[in-house]
Amino acid sequence: MFAATLQTIVLIAVPVVAAVAVAGVITGVIQTIVQVQDQNVAYLPKLLVVVALIALAGSAALRLLEQLLHSAAEALPRLLGL
Repeated sequence: MFAATLQTIVLIAVPVVAAVAVAGVITGVIQTIVQVQDQNVAYLPKLLVVVALIALAGSAALRLLEQLLHSAAEALPRLLGL
């Protein structure tokens, strides 16, 4: 159960974190080139990446969470010793 939970966390979180990191690096490079050092400019591309990922992969992430919840509900009596 613990391994399945960790696997689900990794499958959902790592793509989001990686995409936001790439967007942050690209935004930082562009800001350096055009010499704009405003923090608010870096926020919008990251927000757009997260919104796009939710739109594209949100249903797959919800299916993974649904499978995990179903597994946890099935394992609950065994874990409680019932």
